[in-house]
Amino acid sequence: MLGTRDRRGLSRDKVDIESMEQENDRELDHLADRVALLKNVTHGINKEVNDQHRLLDNMDGSFASVGGLMSAVTDKFRAVYNDKANKRLIYGAVGVAAGLFLVWYFMLR
Repeated sequence: MLGTRDRRGLSRDKVDIESMEQENDRELDHLADRVALLKNVTHGINKEVNDQHRLLDNMDGSFASVGGLMSAVTDKFRAVYNDKANKRLIYGAVGVAAGLFLVWYFMLR
């Protein structure tokens, strides 16, 4: 059985198929645009992750060098603290620092 014909003499089945193909083409174009957008977003995320990774690597090196300096200062402080004559000086310096901190704290209130 043949499909019914419209005014132009085309089969309705053929018109429906062509309109469906046109709609599919439009949807494919829309899908391609969205895939391209998603691809750009993922490239942006990848770039950001790489930048953050590089920053963390640099910070790790900085913290390692600061850790080495702190251990050297601690060793020197321990050597000074073990001398009995310097203990009074250290206690005095800590007391002055604590006093200044308290003055600063109460002035803020």
